[in-house]
Amino acid sequence: MLEPEDTLKLNVLIATSVAIRIDTYKLTVVGLNAQFKEQTIELKPSGDTEAYIKDVKKLLVTQVLGAMGGYPSYLKRWSRMGQVESSNLSSLLKLGEVEAVVAVSNSTTLDDKLLKLTWWCATNTDNQAEIGRFLLTKPFVLNTETGREIAQYLLEFLPFVNDTEQLIDTTSLVLQENLIDQKAKSRLWKQGQRKTAFLVGFVERMSGTLPNELNIQSLNCKHTDLQIINSEQSQIFLTTLLHILKKINQEYVLYRALEVLGKYMSHEKISAHRNIEQINQQIDNLALLAGDEQDKLNARLLLAGVSEHLVVSTISAHNLTGSAIRKKLDHVLTPIQKALKTLTSKI
Repeated sequence: MLEPEDTLKLNVLIATSVAIRIDTYKLTVVGLNAQFKEQTIELKPSGDTEAYIKDVKKLLVTQVLGAMGGYPSYLKRWSRMGQVESSNLSSLLKLGEVEAVVAVSNSTTLDDKLLKLTWWCATNTDNQAEIGRFLLTKPFVLNTETGREIAQYLLEFLPFVNDTEQLIDTTSLVLQENLIDQKAKSRLWKQGQRKTAFLVGFVERMSGTLPNELNIQSLNCKHTDLQIINSEQSQIFLTTLLHILKKINQEYVLYRALEVLGKYMSHEKISAHRNIEQINQQIDNLALLAGDEQDKLNARLLLAGVSEHLVVSTISAHNLTGSAIRKKLDHVLTPIQKALKTLTSKI
């Protein structure tokens, strides 16, 4: 049961705010008015604080949406699917409910004003990084000041991320457009030499504009199907993938590396398969000739058939982690690495 004083203050806050968030640790409710000024209520629970916070949320939902009994269950199902109606978005940001903020961040009808309010609502919540990643998937966000703020937050949050897929996703997202400066990109690239999940983000997002810190040179292959490897950038891309695959100890780094490699090297007459032998059979059936460049052509065609399907079943079946991934998948990784070495050699 809410204290009468808190009930009164909350009703005033609802009436004067365009967005509301709850700090469950500090036991405060913060409202943001139309002038982007914050108003804070310090809650004074007389009993169980967790139950008190639930009562606060019930009051907010009742007053804002007219829904009794707490946050609507259908929104919980739809929060991460972008299926919340645009007419509800501004109201959802007054519920003090993180799931509602996630729902808004996933909306396909987000605009600049709602973007600012959504990010404000996410601030200092356990889901701030998740919401930030959702927001950076919106093209219009990339050219906003809020987008740059989100990218800077995610960049600073990276050292605390343990999930490999989130490391890759976050790196890829912050590398978009001009969200972070060149100094930050260079620092990330350097860190990636040790933590290759960062490098996967680079090859996914920046193939064509990768840093050339090793003074890598272009090639001059003649065969039509080898033009894709001639440029300086393609050589940096392939060299980076080779570095990533040499140090594989995380399954999702391997999955994403193989996917981006196969897509980059794709060939209209080569399809992805579940084992190297099937890819090689396709190459033999094509019987393309390239004279002195035959090894390079075969290597390029092999990589065109690469995908996560080469490794995912083995990793899942044996529950592989760490160096065991490299040992168990040597029959897959060795020919791929050999192909990469062939394509990055001038001979």
